[in-house]
Amino acid sequence: MQREVAIQQQRPRAIGIATALMCALAGGAIWCLLSLYSRSDLAVFAFIVALPVVWTLRSHGYAGRSSGALIAAVCVALASAYSFYLQAVAQIASLLGLSMRATLLQMEPGMAIAIARANLSGWNAAIVGVAVVLAIALMLRAGALQR
Repeated sequence: MQREVAIQQQRPRAIGIATALMCALAGGAIWCLLSLYSRSDLAVFAFIVALPVVWTLRSHGYAGRSSGALIAAVCVALASAYSFYLQAVAQIASLLGLSMRATLLQMEPGMAIAIARANLSGWNAAIVGVAVVLAIALMLRAGALQR
């Protein structure tokens, strides 16, 4: 009986992690599109990406847990890396006159990583770092959201 209860409690938490990861990746893709449209890096969008990630994890029982804070930090960092990587691919595609899909298939990943790393320096890195810290702080606050 106790094993069944433990499995039932684990399942929503696993779904919560998967949902938070999908929110982060979707947020990173939207962040990239908005960055391309506005022709700037929009590093402050990391704060906007952090909010649905934190809300998802808190609603799945990770509120006040260090594991939830770690997952939230990883998700926000992943969204940032994904966005900056896609922005780098878009820069390369525009220089070569190719579509993003063709560029993704033909280019060496190290080149896009190097460009993304160059774009994620200075203020952009600081802003993303503060967004990660905010996600951690919001997760460590005690009390779960009401369902």
